[in-house]
Amino acid sequence: MSARRLPLLPLLLLAVAGPARATDAPHDLSSSPAISCDSCHTLHVGGVGGNITNVVGNYNLCKSCHDSRGPTFAWPADYQAVPGGQGRSHRWDAPAVNAARGASLPVDPGVLGHLSNGGLQCSTCHDQHLGASTRGGTQRTSVPAGLPVARTAGSGTGTLVLNQPAPAAAPKGYRVEVVVAGAVGTSHFRVSNDNGVSWFGWTGTSWLEGETAGHPTGAQVALNDGGNVTVSFSGTFEVGDRWNFYVSYPFLRMSMTASELCETCHSSRVQSAAYVESGGDGVKVFSHPVGETLAKSYDRSPATILDANGQPQSTGDGLATNNLQLDPTNRVRCLTCHGIHNVDSNSLTEDAR
Repeated sequence: MSARRLPLLPLLLLAVAGPARATDAPHDLSSSPAISCDSCHTLHVGGVGGNITNVVGNYNLCKSCHDSRGPTFAWPADYQAVPGGQGRSHRWDAPAVNAARGASLPVDPGVLGHLSNGGLQCSTCHDQHLGASTRGGTQRTSVPAGLPVARTAGSGTGTLVLNQPAPAAAPKGYRVEVVVAGAVGTSHFRVSNDNGVSWFGWTGTSWLEGETAGHPTGAQVALNDGGNVTVSFSGTFEVGDRWNFYVSYPFLRMSMTASELCETCHSSRVQSAAYVESGGDGVKVFSHPVGETLAKSYDRSPATILDANGQPQSTGDGLATNNLQLDPTNRVRCLTCHGIHNVDSNSLTEDAR
């Protein structure tokens, strides 16, 4: 009997296919449970292949995981905005073109290429693979910084605290595990970024994958992202004590530093003060000026933007999510007044984002 031979064509396809796209935490092995390619992709018959991010049902795929990970990640359908009625999130199932809401086809080709039959999907705005590292945005940590992290294994009584990560921290998941028991300074730990598939140990000067020695516990101990992510230990630890957490960002398809993602669909809303004051063109519906500093005679200075209770934001109601935030150049942008997700219309409550 002759040996079985694979057809030539599939071999050629494999040769040109290239490696699969990497993903940023927590859409990777650092998540718990771990996320791999086949968590989202059907690999053979019935799979939609590369079109998974622009076919009807993309929302259901995202929702199936997010709903299991706590209220700030859940996206019930009734969260979607109904202007004048209800909602706490931008719609994710509406047509991209809506003249009544100042929405037109996206200008950015990456966003435009991820519509679903002309409609919005989660992946229209979010790059679920590498958006966290390429676009950044508001930093997210899976556990509150500055508070003890819940232990996922072990019998020690010591605590671990994730200190506030630096703005430059990479999107990365961490498993911290004690390998030598004892008090702070005597006990040692190692680090994994893939739920224990591989480990980093301490050489005495740096973290190295495969190194077996642990790092001494202590305060402000840097993990394997330079000095960007540090943890502090206190108490006494046993071998096998373990903590899991991650640092990440909102996986945006475009930057939002100056509300660029908003503007790619709502370009008709991008109006200067001069345009509004001139009377416009008789066609475009008027909108609040964006891209402007608060320098007009009828503006307040940035230092005295007020909270809902009429007091300056710096000394006002103590809430962060109703603050009117200018961009880094002190200009009014879409996000000065609007939030995208987890935002209700009550200025007296804090919204978890």
